[in-house]
Amino acid sequence: MTKQELDTLTWVLKKMRAEALSAQPAEIEPNRKDDATTGVADEDAQALSEMMQTLASQRNKQQAELVARIDRALRKIAESPDEVGECEECGEQIASKRLLVMPYATLCAECQQARDPRRGGRRRSLTDYE
Repeated sequence: MTKQELDTLTWVLKKMRAEALSAQPAEIEPNRKDDATTGVADEDAQALSEMMQTLASQRNKQQAELVARIDRALRKIAESPDEVGECEECGEQIASKRLLVMPYATLCAECQQARDPRRGGRRRSLTDYE
């Protein structure tokens, strides 16, 4: 990659990192609202509360993972700029379009597909679980 491409990639990564960090973590509401109660009285409300807790927890985890990937990419640019844009498995150049969408990508599309074949796949029917 050229110096200009690395500078652009660094700028995009820093912008993405700032956006990810500016989004406040999802607040996980406890089932107990006060010390006198033991959970939610209504079973439907209890299920909804637990689902909202799970979703908030997953969102926070995804946000932390994204920031970690961005930090790793920024470290790679600083420490070994010659390797930026190379697939970590096959050594081929990662497509520039892929890097524009995911500047923290470490694998080319082919290696990513081989590592996680179900990602991006589609079900043929509602009962297609395999």
